[in-house]
Amino acid sequence: MKKCTLCVDRIYNDHLPEEDRIPACVRACPTGARHFGDLGDPASAVSQLVAERGGYDLLPEFGYKPVNKYLPPRPRRDEPPPRLAHDPAPPAKVATSAAAADKLFAWVDRMLSA
Repeated sequence: MKKCTLCVDRIYNDHLPEEDRIPACVRACPTGARHFGDLGDPASAVSQLVAERGGYDLLPEFGYKPVNKYLPPRPRRDEPPPRLAHDPAPPAKVATSAAAADKLFAWVDRMLSA
């Protein structure tokens, strides 16, 4: 991170199309996990993303005031929505989970005993 210039040569290059004026790491990220923009402008897309997802500074106790924000992980697409505290758990799944856990612990016990 000490050598990173945020690709300043790309950002201010008037010969590049507007969509290419981003750091190379943002452009090349295959999962779209990196975003770039003006955090000083509350109307910018990156500022809105940070506000919506609860972006935070890493290690704020050091008082460095970094120029980047970290976003909490997005929910997985294959996970069911989280249960609310007042929703009862389905009894079949609890019993199945307990039985599976018992089998796992029995197997681990056999492996460690051998």
